[in-house]
Amino acid sequence: MKKLKDGIRSLVRIDILGNVHKHFRGTDADTRCANEVVILKALEERDCTYVPKLLESHPEENYIVTTNCGGPAPNISRKKSDALFAELEADYGVRHDDPAPRNVTYHLKMGRFCLIDFELATLLPDPTHKEVENPDVWKISWSALTRQGERHVANDDAFLALEVSPDGARPLDPLGEALLDPNHLVLAVSDGMGGGKAGEFASRLVLRWIRKHAKQLFEKLHDQSEDLSPLGDLLRNAHEGINELAAKEDNLTGMGATLTLAWITPSLVHLAHIGDSRLYLNRDGETQQLSHDHNIAWRQFKRGEIREMQYRTHPRRSALYDALGGGHPTINPELSSHPLKNGDRLLLCSDGITDGLWERHIREGLNEEGGPQDFANALLTRATANDKSDDATLIVAEVRGL
Repeated sequence: MKKLKDGIRSLVRIDILGNVHKHFRGTDADTRCANEVVILKALEERDCTYVPKLLESHPEENYIVTTNCGGPAPNISRKKSDALFAELEADYGVRHDDPAPRNVTYHLKMGRFCLIDFELATLLPDPTHKEVENPDVWKISWSALTRQGERHVANDDAFLALEVSPDGARPLDPLGEALLDPNHLVLAVSDGMGGGKAGEFASRLVLRWIRKHAKQLFEKLHDQSEDLSPLGDLLRNAHEGINELAAKEDNLTGMGATLTLAWITPSLVHLAHIGDSRLYLNRDGETQQLSHDHNIAWRQFKRGEIREMQYRTHPRRSALYDALGGGHPTINPELSSHPLKNGDRLLLCSDGITDGLWERHIREGLNEEGGPQDFANALLTRATANDKSDDATLIVAEVRGL
């Protein structure tokens, strides 16, 4: 077995299956071992999923075996670890008496932060969760999925999850969790356009451009959160770059892309959008589309001149008057800011999702019980069951104040 820790208070090893073996040592080893067993059993009974699960206990040897909760968590300050342990106490009635950053891990497959080492902890009555009015830390959980359409030779859709801080930008996994303040989180979906593989190239080019300039944007948005012109400049520069590149290569003629970008700061989401990908906000059971589809038919739909069925089958629905590249001489990107509330859910998606889902399906999907991974899987499955022709991509995120 691989040794993880060999200290005065414990010897910790990991076996070939990934399970953690912990031998308690030193003062009150028997008491600490027994306490961790009690705490882990209680947390399992209370359905807490982000702590180790007890597999074996051997009190005569002061020894337990648990599941593995991942490795050291990146960028965890004392403020952030305090918020995570406060969440555990509020939701599950366990007060960790050693709430240090070293007892926070990150599980890549689960895509979330976990808490460990409950030898020093206090079991409290099983609580009812209360609303956090003024969060110290905002936690965003997300799940991103994409599926190639049957009529496409390549997947023209692309998505991005990016953590941005004063130190730079760090790409994140499709399933994950981030703690904001001072960090920001960027989520984006892009749908490429153009013949051959030009669309696939365009969407990925746009997202690489965002990643390249994210640190510079962080500095501007962090200091001037009400001024969204840096986001507008980012899209205009990307637009010019796509057009210039397309003009040089015959096989890239007409290359372009949509973009729906959610730049999430503590308590705010900034929207930068162009095209017909979408951003939805679900709050307290109500779902609102925050972005606008950049085609004439959508304006008719929103003015009540045509119904949803007519909009979905409108012959000009896919004719965008605004997109990145595509030979458009200029663009007018949509920029807006929206306050976030504890429990909000966000959906970013390409038109391959909305082709297969009516508005009521989106509302229903975002109001189901579960987490972002559950919502994303259910929405993608339903959308592609109804329409498999186009590429379909979505990101579902959930906001939690700690």
